[in-house]
This record gives sequence, structure tokens and C-alpha cells, in this order.
Amino acid sequence: MIKVTVTIPVYNGEATIRRCLKSVCAQTLKDIEIIVVNDGSTDNTLKEIDSIGDSRIKVITVKNGGQGLARNVGIDLAKGEYLAFVDADDTIEKDMLEVMCDIADKSGADMVECNMLDIFPDGTSRVQLELNDEVIEITDRAEYTDRYFTPCYHSYEVCNKLIRKSAVGSLRFKDTRKYYSEDLLFNLGLIERINKTAFTNTPFYNYYQNDSGHLHKDYEKRLYGLRSLFSDYIKSAPEDMQGAAAYTAAMVLSYSAGDCSESAAAKEMFNDDEYCGYILRALERQCSMSHRLLLTALSLAPVNLKSLLCRKYAERWKTD
Repeated sequence: MIKVTVTIPVYNGEATIRRCLKSVCAQTLKDIEIIVVNDGSTDNTLKEIDSIGDSRIKVITVKNGGQGLARNVGIDLAKGEYLAFVDADDTIEKDMLEVMCDIADKSGADMVECNMLDIFPDGTSRVQLELNDEVIEITDRAEYTDRYFTPCYHSYEVCNKLIRKSAVGSLRFKDTRKYYSEDLLFNLGLIERINKTAFTNTPFYNYYQNDSGHLHKDYEKRLYGLRSLFSDYIKSAPEDMQGAAAYTAAMVLSYSAGDCSESAAAKEMFNDDEYCGYILRALERQCSMSHRLLLTALSLAPVNLKSLLCRKYAERWKTD
């Protein structure tokens, strides 16, 4: 049986796909399959993929539909015991899959998360997360969400995770173009399905930061997308996850509003009953002290002060 299926969605990635694929093909774990989903590229992406010449690479070309839907193609075709996802402009360390599979096999974890190294255009880098090497039994999904997911210890990305395919089941990514953060939504669904997680502080995933990604622009559009994401999820979520997701929503939306705090979209949200409801429900959760102070201030503040608080929160998070 194939140990890991690595799915790489790519759209017009001629500049980076070769670098990405070379890092995946160089893995010390050899029994992997690599599914590259060509998401309607119009440049020389396919030529760059062909130049690698590794028989484990399977290329599937689909009509452009966004990263989330492209990843679903990989899940549907996967033969591996575990699933991994790599973005076409990033790379992974050569022993990432071997080490994370070993952790999963020994611990029985349904998901293993590693740390990430943010690499900036000027060549500088920083470790993104503060993790411990540990295994966590999930006995209360809402409590786990409060303690690990909302504070972004269990991070919102999927690219730094190894996930047991049997745990994923029918879970699939939603449309990136609608929600802007299909990773976050996928992780919420994953928490509903997994029973044990494992973490390693080693930064196996190299996340190249640039200004071309959709998360770095169109802040108003992203804020609208995230509002829809949480509204849709909470309406259909299991009862025990609704309050926990409201806490996540309060923090993520406040951060995102901070990126466009003077915009019409942010001001509209600050007056929105649903957002205000998230804040009040969040205050009933197991919040960290810093989160509780911010949420309490937001619950009492007028719109202009909410704008300032969210902006300061976003700025502080980026510089921590």
C-alpha cells in the first residue's frame, strides 16, 4: 500500500513548481504518490512538471476552479494511507513525510502537525508557530477547539499536516473563491472527525511569503468571504461545536477586519448582530486572558473604537 498521497494544486506555477516538486521527490520516504492537479494553467507549468521525470508524479488537468476544489481531486484519487498537501510555491524538508508518518504510526494520531518556516522575499525567515512535541487525545471537541484551534496552535493551514485518509472520510474542501480560507473550514470539519492529534515543533514546511497570494490583497472581499464561512458553518455544525466556532469566528473576523478597519465592509460588520453575537458567545468559552480582554473591549466599544482595537490586534499579531 502507498504510504502517503501528496496533492499539489497548481495554477500558472511555472516559476516555482519545479522547486516544489524536487523537494517532494527527494523525500526519504519513498513509497509515496504525487498528484499534481493542474488547475487550468495557461503558462509553461506542464513543461516544468514533465522536466522532473519521476514516475511517481501523476498530473491531472482540470478546468480552473480554485485551490480547494483542486485538492479534492487529489483526495478522490488518493491511494495512500495518509494525505499531505503542498502548495506549488512552497517546499518541504526531505525527511518531513518519514518523520511525520513515524509519529502517526507510533502514536495512532489521525493528524500530525509540524511547524512552518516563513521565508520572506529578502531571504530572511522565522518559525511561525510555538509548538511542543506532544500527542493529544481529543475527548471534548469543543474544548479542544477552544484550547488548540482558536489560538492557532492547531493551525488553520493543511499544508503542514499529515492526515489519516480514513479520518477524512467524506470531508472535502469548499470553494476557495467563495470562502477565501477553505483550509480553515476544512480544519473545523476535521476536528469533528479526529480522535487524536500529534505535534512536532520541527519546521518541516517552508512557506514562501509573497504579495501575489489572495490572502495578501482584496481584504474587503476576504472579510466578506470569512463572514459567509462562519455563518454557513455554525448553522450546520454539531451543537457542541457551534459555541467553539463562534469563538474562532470572533477572533478571525476581528483580525481580518483589522486589515481593512476603515473600509465599508469592516464598519458594516462591526454593526452586524451576528458578529456581536460571536463575541458574546466567545466570552462564554475557555478564552486566553489576552483574548478575553480584547473581546470584552469589543463587546462594549462603539464602532470607531472597534475599528482601532481590531487594527491594533492585527498589527500586534503580525509582529509577535
